[in-house]
Amino acid sequence: MGDLTLGILTFNDGEYLQKLLNSIENQGDKDFKLLIINNCSTDLSQSIIDKFNKLMHDYDVKVLNNPKNYGSFLGTKQLILGTTTSHLSIIHGDDLLKSNYVEIAKSYMDLYSDHCAFNFDLEEIEGSEEILTGNKIKSNWTNFGIINRLLVCGLNPGVMPGAVININKLGDNYLNDKFNNFTLNGTEDIFLWQQIIRSSGKVKRVPFVTYFYRRHSGQVSRNFNIYGMSLGFARRVNFLTAKNRFEKLLCVSEISYEFSTVNSHESYLNGLGNLVKYRRFSKFRFINILIRRSANLLNYLT
Repeated sequence: MGDLTLGILTFNDGEYLQKLLNSIENQGDKDFKLLIINNCSTDLSQSIIDKFNKLMHDYDVKVLNNPKNYGSFLGTKQLILGTTTSHLSIIHGDDLLKSNYVEIAKSYMDLYSDHCAFNFDLEEIEGSEEILTGNKIKSNWTNFGIINRLLVCGLNPGVMPGAVININKLGDNYLNDKFNNFTLNGTEDIFLWQQIIRSSGKVKRVPFVTYFYRRHSGQVSRNFNIYGMSLGFARRVNFLTAKNRFEKLLCVSEISYEFSTVNSHESYLNGLGNLVKYRRFSKFRFINILIRRSANLLNYLT
C-alpha cells in the first residue's frame, strides 16, 4: 500500500456517511488506506460502517469503534496516532470526495515531500441533496513561512477538511497531553494549523477543488452556545504559543471581531480567561486584514 491514509472521524453522520464511503470507493487511484473512527454514534452510522467493512475493497480498511464519544479534539488525535502511513488526510464524515482526490493528493505529496501539510480548495455543498452553493473556500497559506506565521496569529487558521498532513513532520506539539482539554472540541482544526505553522512546517495550497465541504446546522459558526468557549480557548492557546509581542498583538486584535461572530455570547469571553483585558487592542485588526490581502495577492501572482 501507498503512503496515504484517508482518515474519517464520524459521530452521527448516518444521513451522509454512505455517500462519503461511495465517493471513497469511486477513487480512480486506490493506492491508499482507509481508517474510520466511529466516535460512539447513536444513529445508523455503525450499521453503515459494518456493511461497508464486510465488502471487498482494493485498499486496506481499518475501523475503530470508541466505547464513548471522546470529542472531536481527542478523536482527531486518534486518527493521527492510528495512521501507519507517512501522510494522513483528515475527512469529515458528512463531506464528499471527487474521484481524483487521491490522485491529486499523492502527486503533491511526491512533488513536495518536505512539506508538512497540503490544503485543498473546497467547494461548498448544503443539504442532504448535495446542493452546490457556488461558494469556493480557498486557503490563504503562502510559500513564505514568516507570512504564514502572521496569518495564523490573526485571520486565517487554515482550512482543515480534506487537508493532508505529513505525520513525520507534524512534531509533538499537537500530540502533547497538556492540551488534552475538551474545551478545544470544535476548534481542533484551528489548533492543528496553529501548531503546524508555529513548528515552522511548510504548508502548500493545492489550487484544485477535489473536496466537497458541507455546511450544516451542527457547525461551530451556528452553535455559539456550544462552541463559543472552545473558540475563546483556542484564541488563548494561540496567544500563549505566539513567539513574540507582535504576534501576540495580532492575536488579541481579533478578540472583538470573534466576539461579534459568536453573537456576543459570554461563553467566548469565558474561554479567553485573562485575555479579555486585551480587547482594547482590537483597533489593530486592520493589520491582519492587510496581511491577509497580501497573502491573497501573493497566491494570485504565484
